[in-house]
Amino acid sequence: MEDAALTPDTGVAAEMVGRPVRFESQRYKPTDSYADIACDKIRRGSEVLGASESERRSRLALVRELFGAWGELPAGKPPERVCWVAIDGMPFEVSFAWADGQSELRLSLETPSHPGTSLARQEDGRAFTRSLADRPGVSIERYLAVEALFTDGDPRGYFSLSHGVAWRRGGHPLYKIYLNPAVAGREHAVARTEEAMIRLGMERPWHALADHLGGIHGIAHEPVGLALDLSATREARCKVYLAHTGVTVDDIDAQSAVARDHVPGSFARALERVTGCRESGWQKPPVTCWSFSSAQDAPGATLYVPLIPGHSDDATAHDRVAAFMREENVHPAPYTAALHALSDGPLTESATQNFLSYRGGPAPRFAVYLAPGTYRPA
Repeated sequence: MEDAALTPDTGVAAEMVGRPVRFESQRYKPTDSYADIACDKIRRGSEVLGASESERRSRLALVRELFGAWGELPAGKPPERVCWVAIDGMPFEVSFAWADGQSELRLSLETPSHPGTSLARQEDGRAFTRSLADRPGVSIERYLAVEALFTDGDPRGYFSLSHGVAWRRGGHPLYKIYLNPAVAGREHAVARTEEAMIRLGMERPWHALADHLGGIHGIAHEPVGLALDLSATREARCKVYLAHTGVTVDDIDAQSAVARDHVPGSFARALERVTGCRESGWQKPPVTCWSFSSAQDAPGATLYVPLIPGHSDDATAHDRVAAFMREENVHPAPYTAALHALSDGPLTESATQNFLSYRGGPAPRFAVYLAPGTYRPA
């Protein structure tokens, strides 16, 4: 496909960006701050995963530190331009991951600078990244090596920079940064992604992927995000997210065959079981996340299955996800408990689940990404 196919109805969804929203919640008040709501979500998530009291206190303190001044803004007064990091427009998203009998709680955040211009958020994001440099286990050197590729005087796209923190048992929090390859326009996303991979020392596995796909261009496999672990360890990851428009589940599965950890047929099965669709036409395109390491000749791959808006509510999405987990011999009870713990009302009335991420094999890995559920279309 040619770059002319990069039309507004292809690629990642705008979610609530560009749309007016209103605050609506059965659990929180309009005067509650962003940090108040985020801390409540992290507290509930930590309890579901069995974190100790000291772990919970540490996590809540960190949330307030990371949010800073904007975290004290009342959530009942949405910014003029809402955020993209959560599908309801809130400036944060909570996610849970389960693999090998272990669980992980994560928080992604995007500075909702007022009035919320793309340039203001980009500059806030750059400053926030630098503020993380002195935290235990953090290195921003890899980010600095590619920063110029993912910033612009007139940033385009639905987000500029966003960040994440993951809490793992027995270690320092892991910090991440998410960058927009289309910051200067979607037509430049491939070139900027490739240059970043070269600068990061990932040229060999990147070319393995590009060669397998017959080149990376157009809407069939469009770079829509690049993520870096803000760490200098050998295990620090670089991830590239490819959105897939106008393709079938079998196409996506075949494209993923180059991954060192791909189980043939697993991605096609996941997409069909969870979305009910085999052909193209999803309201939001599936995404594959490619994990790169300079020590590996080929990348790993994880599938992101879109849940909302393909499913009208969290209850419907939950039933599909839970059934697929059972097929994979994974008990869905932890997922169900997490969803109910964070839900702002009955699941039949909420629509907070963005994606289900999945990697198959003898020990399947699942993760679910949840918006706060406190903003609705105005």
